Amino acid sequence: MTQRARAVACVALVFLFAGCGPKAIKPQTAAAAPPSSSPRDPLAQLQRDLHGIFTSPSIDHALWSIAVRSLKHDETLFSLNAARMQTPASNQKLITTAVAAERLGWDYRYTTKIYATGAINNGELDGDLIVTSNGDPTINRRHPDRWGAFDAWAKQLYDRGLRRISGRLIGDDSAFAEPGWGFGWAWDDLSLGYGTAVGGLQYNENEVEVLIAPGREAGARAVISLAPPGSDLVLANQVATVAEGQQARVSLERIPGSNVLTVKGQVAIGTAPRSETASAPNPTMLYLSALREALARNGIFVGGSLLDIDDAPVKPDYKTAAVLIEDRSPTIGSVIDVCLKWSRNEYAETLLRSLGPATGEATAEDGLTVVNDTLRQWGIAPELYVARDGSGLSRNDYLAPDALITLLTHMWRDPKHMEPFKAALPQAAVSGSLANRMKNTVAAERVWAKTGSMSNVRSLSGYLMTLDGEPMVFSFMATSFQAPASQIDAVMDEALVRLVKFPRELHEE
Repeated sequence: MTQRARAVACVALVFLFAGCGPKAIKPQTAAAAPPSSSPRDPLAQLQRDLHGIFTSPSIDHALWSIAVRSLKHDETLFSLNAARMQTPASNQKLITTAVAAERLGWDYRYTTKIYATGAINNGELDGDLIVTSNGDPTINRRHPDRWGAFDAWAKQLYDRGLRRISGRLIGDDSAFAEPGWGFGWAWDDLSLGYGTAVGGLQYNENEVEVLIAPGREAGARAVISLAPPGSDLVLANQVATVAEGQQARVSLERIPGSNVLTVKGQVAIGTAPRSETASAPNPTMLYLSALREALARNGIFVGGSLLDIDDAPVKPDYKTAAVLIEDRSPTIGSVIDVCLKWSRNEYAETLLRSLGPATGEATAEDGLTVVNDTLRQWGIAPELYVARDGSGLSRNDYLAPDALITLLTHMWRDPKHMEPFKAALPQAAVSGSLANRMKNTVAAERVWAKTGSMSNVRSLSGYLMTLDGEPMVFSFMATSFQAPASQIDAVMDEALVRLVKFPRELHEE
């Protein structure tokens, strides 16, 4: 097929799919201008330009689904396969966070309680100390005010006269049902930081840093350290030191259910230490180990062992226990901000489970029931999405741009959601996963959007403001491509720059 014939065929496809949007939004304008359109019509020129961008020979083998809509004029500006479901990757987080904001409210906070099962006499607790939470994910470095929470609790207990715990330090993580992974997650993702399980007790994003440095000479074993301590990981070091100038390659492997982390590969002499992240095999034990250290730093000694409540032969009786500390997390706005700007999977999975009933163990299935009910209330047709997890790590998620256009439009038009939701999104050339994109272009600071990335998957959906002050909502999805992912990103950025330049004067005659 000639290039001209291919272009004609692509234009035909644009017209074919222009009217396939969700029921809640009816396209008013064709996806691409017909050849006879006036060259002075800015909208027709915009459509021709976008069509050319998304069908350029270098990326025309990709499977594209695209929708662009004016929020000011309630008008579809460009549409290509907009009702076709694609693997969304982390664009799935837009659904999870929007529903969480709607159902839980922006002021929702997680609660952590510390109980004593006995009395404190002469500085000693005659019993166990129990910590329980409903999933607070904020005790990590991304929340500087929360990173010292364990020390703050220890100081409060010290001020109450506690110096020694004769019993055990017990972690009650039963707020979330196990195993804490998403449906359809690949087994080899589960050993990595982004594939960690979520639980009722969460510390350091349930991750362990694996620091890999070269040995003294070629042929020597690399030097590997794990932090923080207490992760319960057993290290199998299979990383060799190679001659200076050779390429480094490192992989982490851990079979689900095992605590043996195998690190394979090679690092070259003279290179800086390489940092990777592994998932903690039991987030509750990681949490308890860090809490015990904080207690010790503040003068409180734990005489007994650390115990995950799942391993307790007899469950604690909270009716006879005393609450020593009740802690409240930052509001859910802080959680959504980190989830969207930094695409944290464990945050999204935590939010999903938090949508379930307040009683009993929260499950992803309960959360997904709430998600489906909410999307239906917002007018999003069920044939436009399949939600199987909260984060988008599952390749069993499917999502059409038309679904995201309706969701994002709803959030924009609801006064309680518009500003906090937009502010939580990465901003072009400013923050999050868009901090280094669209720099030194007219789109810098004018695009707020969520990225999504997996192998052979790229997505980008959100809002933009044109130079004329017209707000738009957009959703770009690409799969099945062989070009470098950076090239797909560049095409999306080029389209956004073109949209930001879109003038309205001639169109509104």
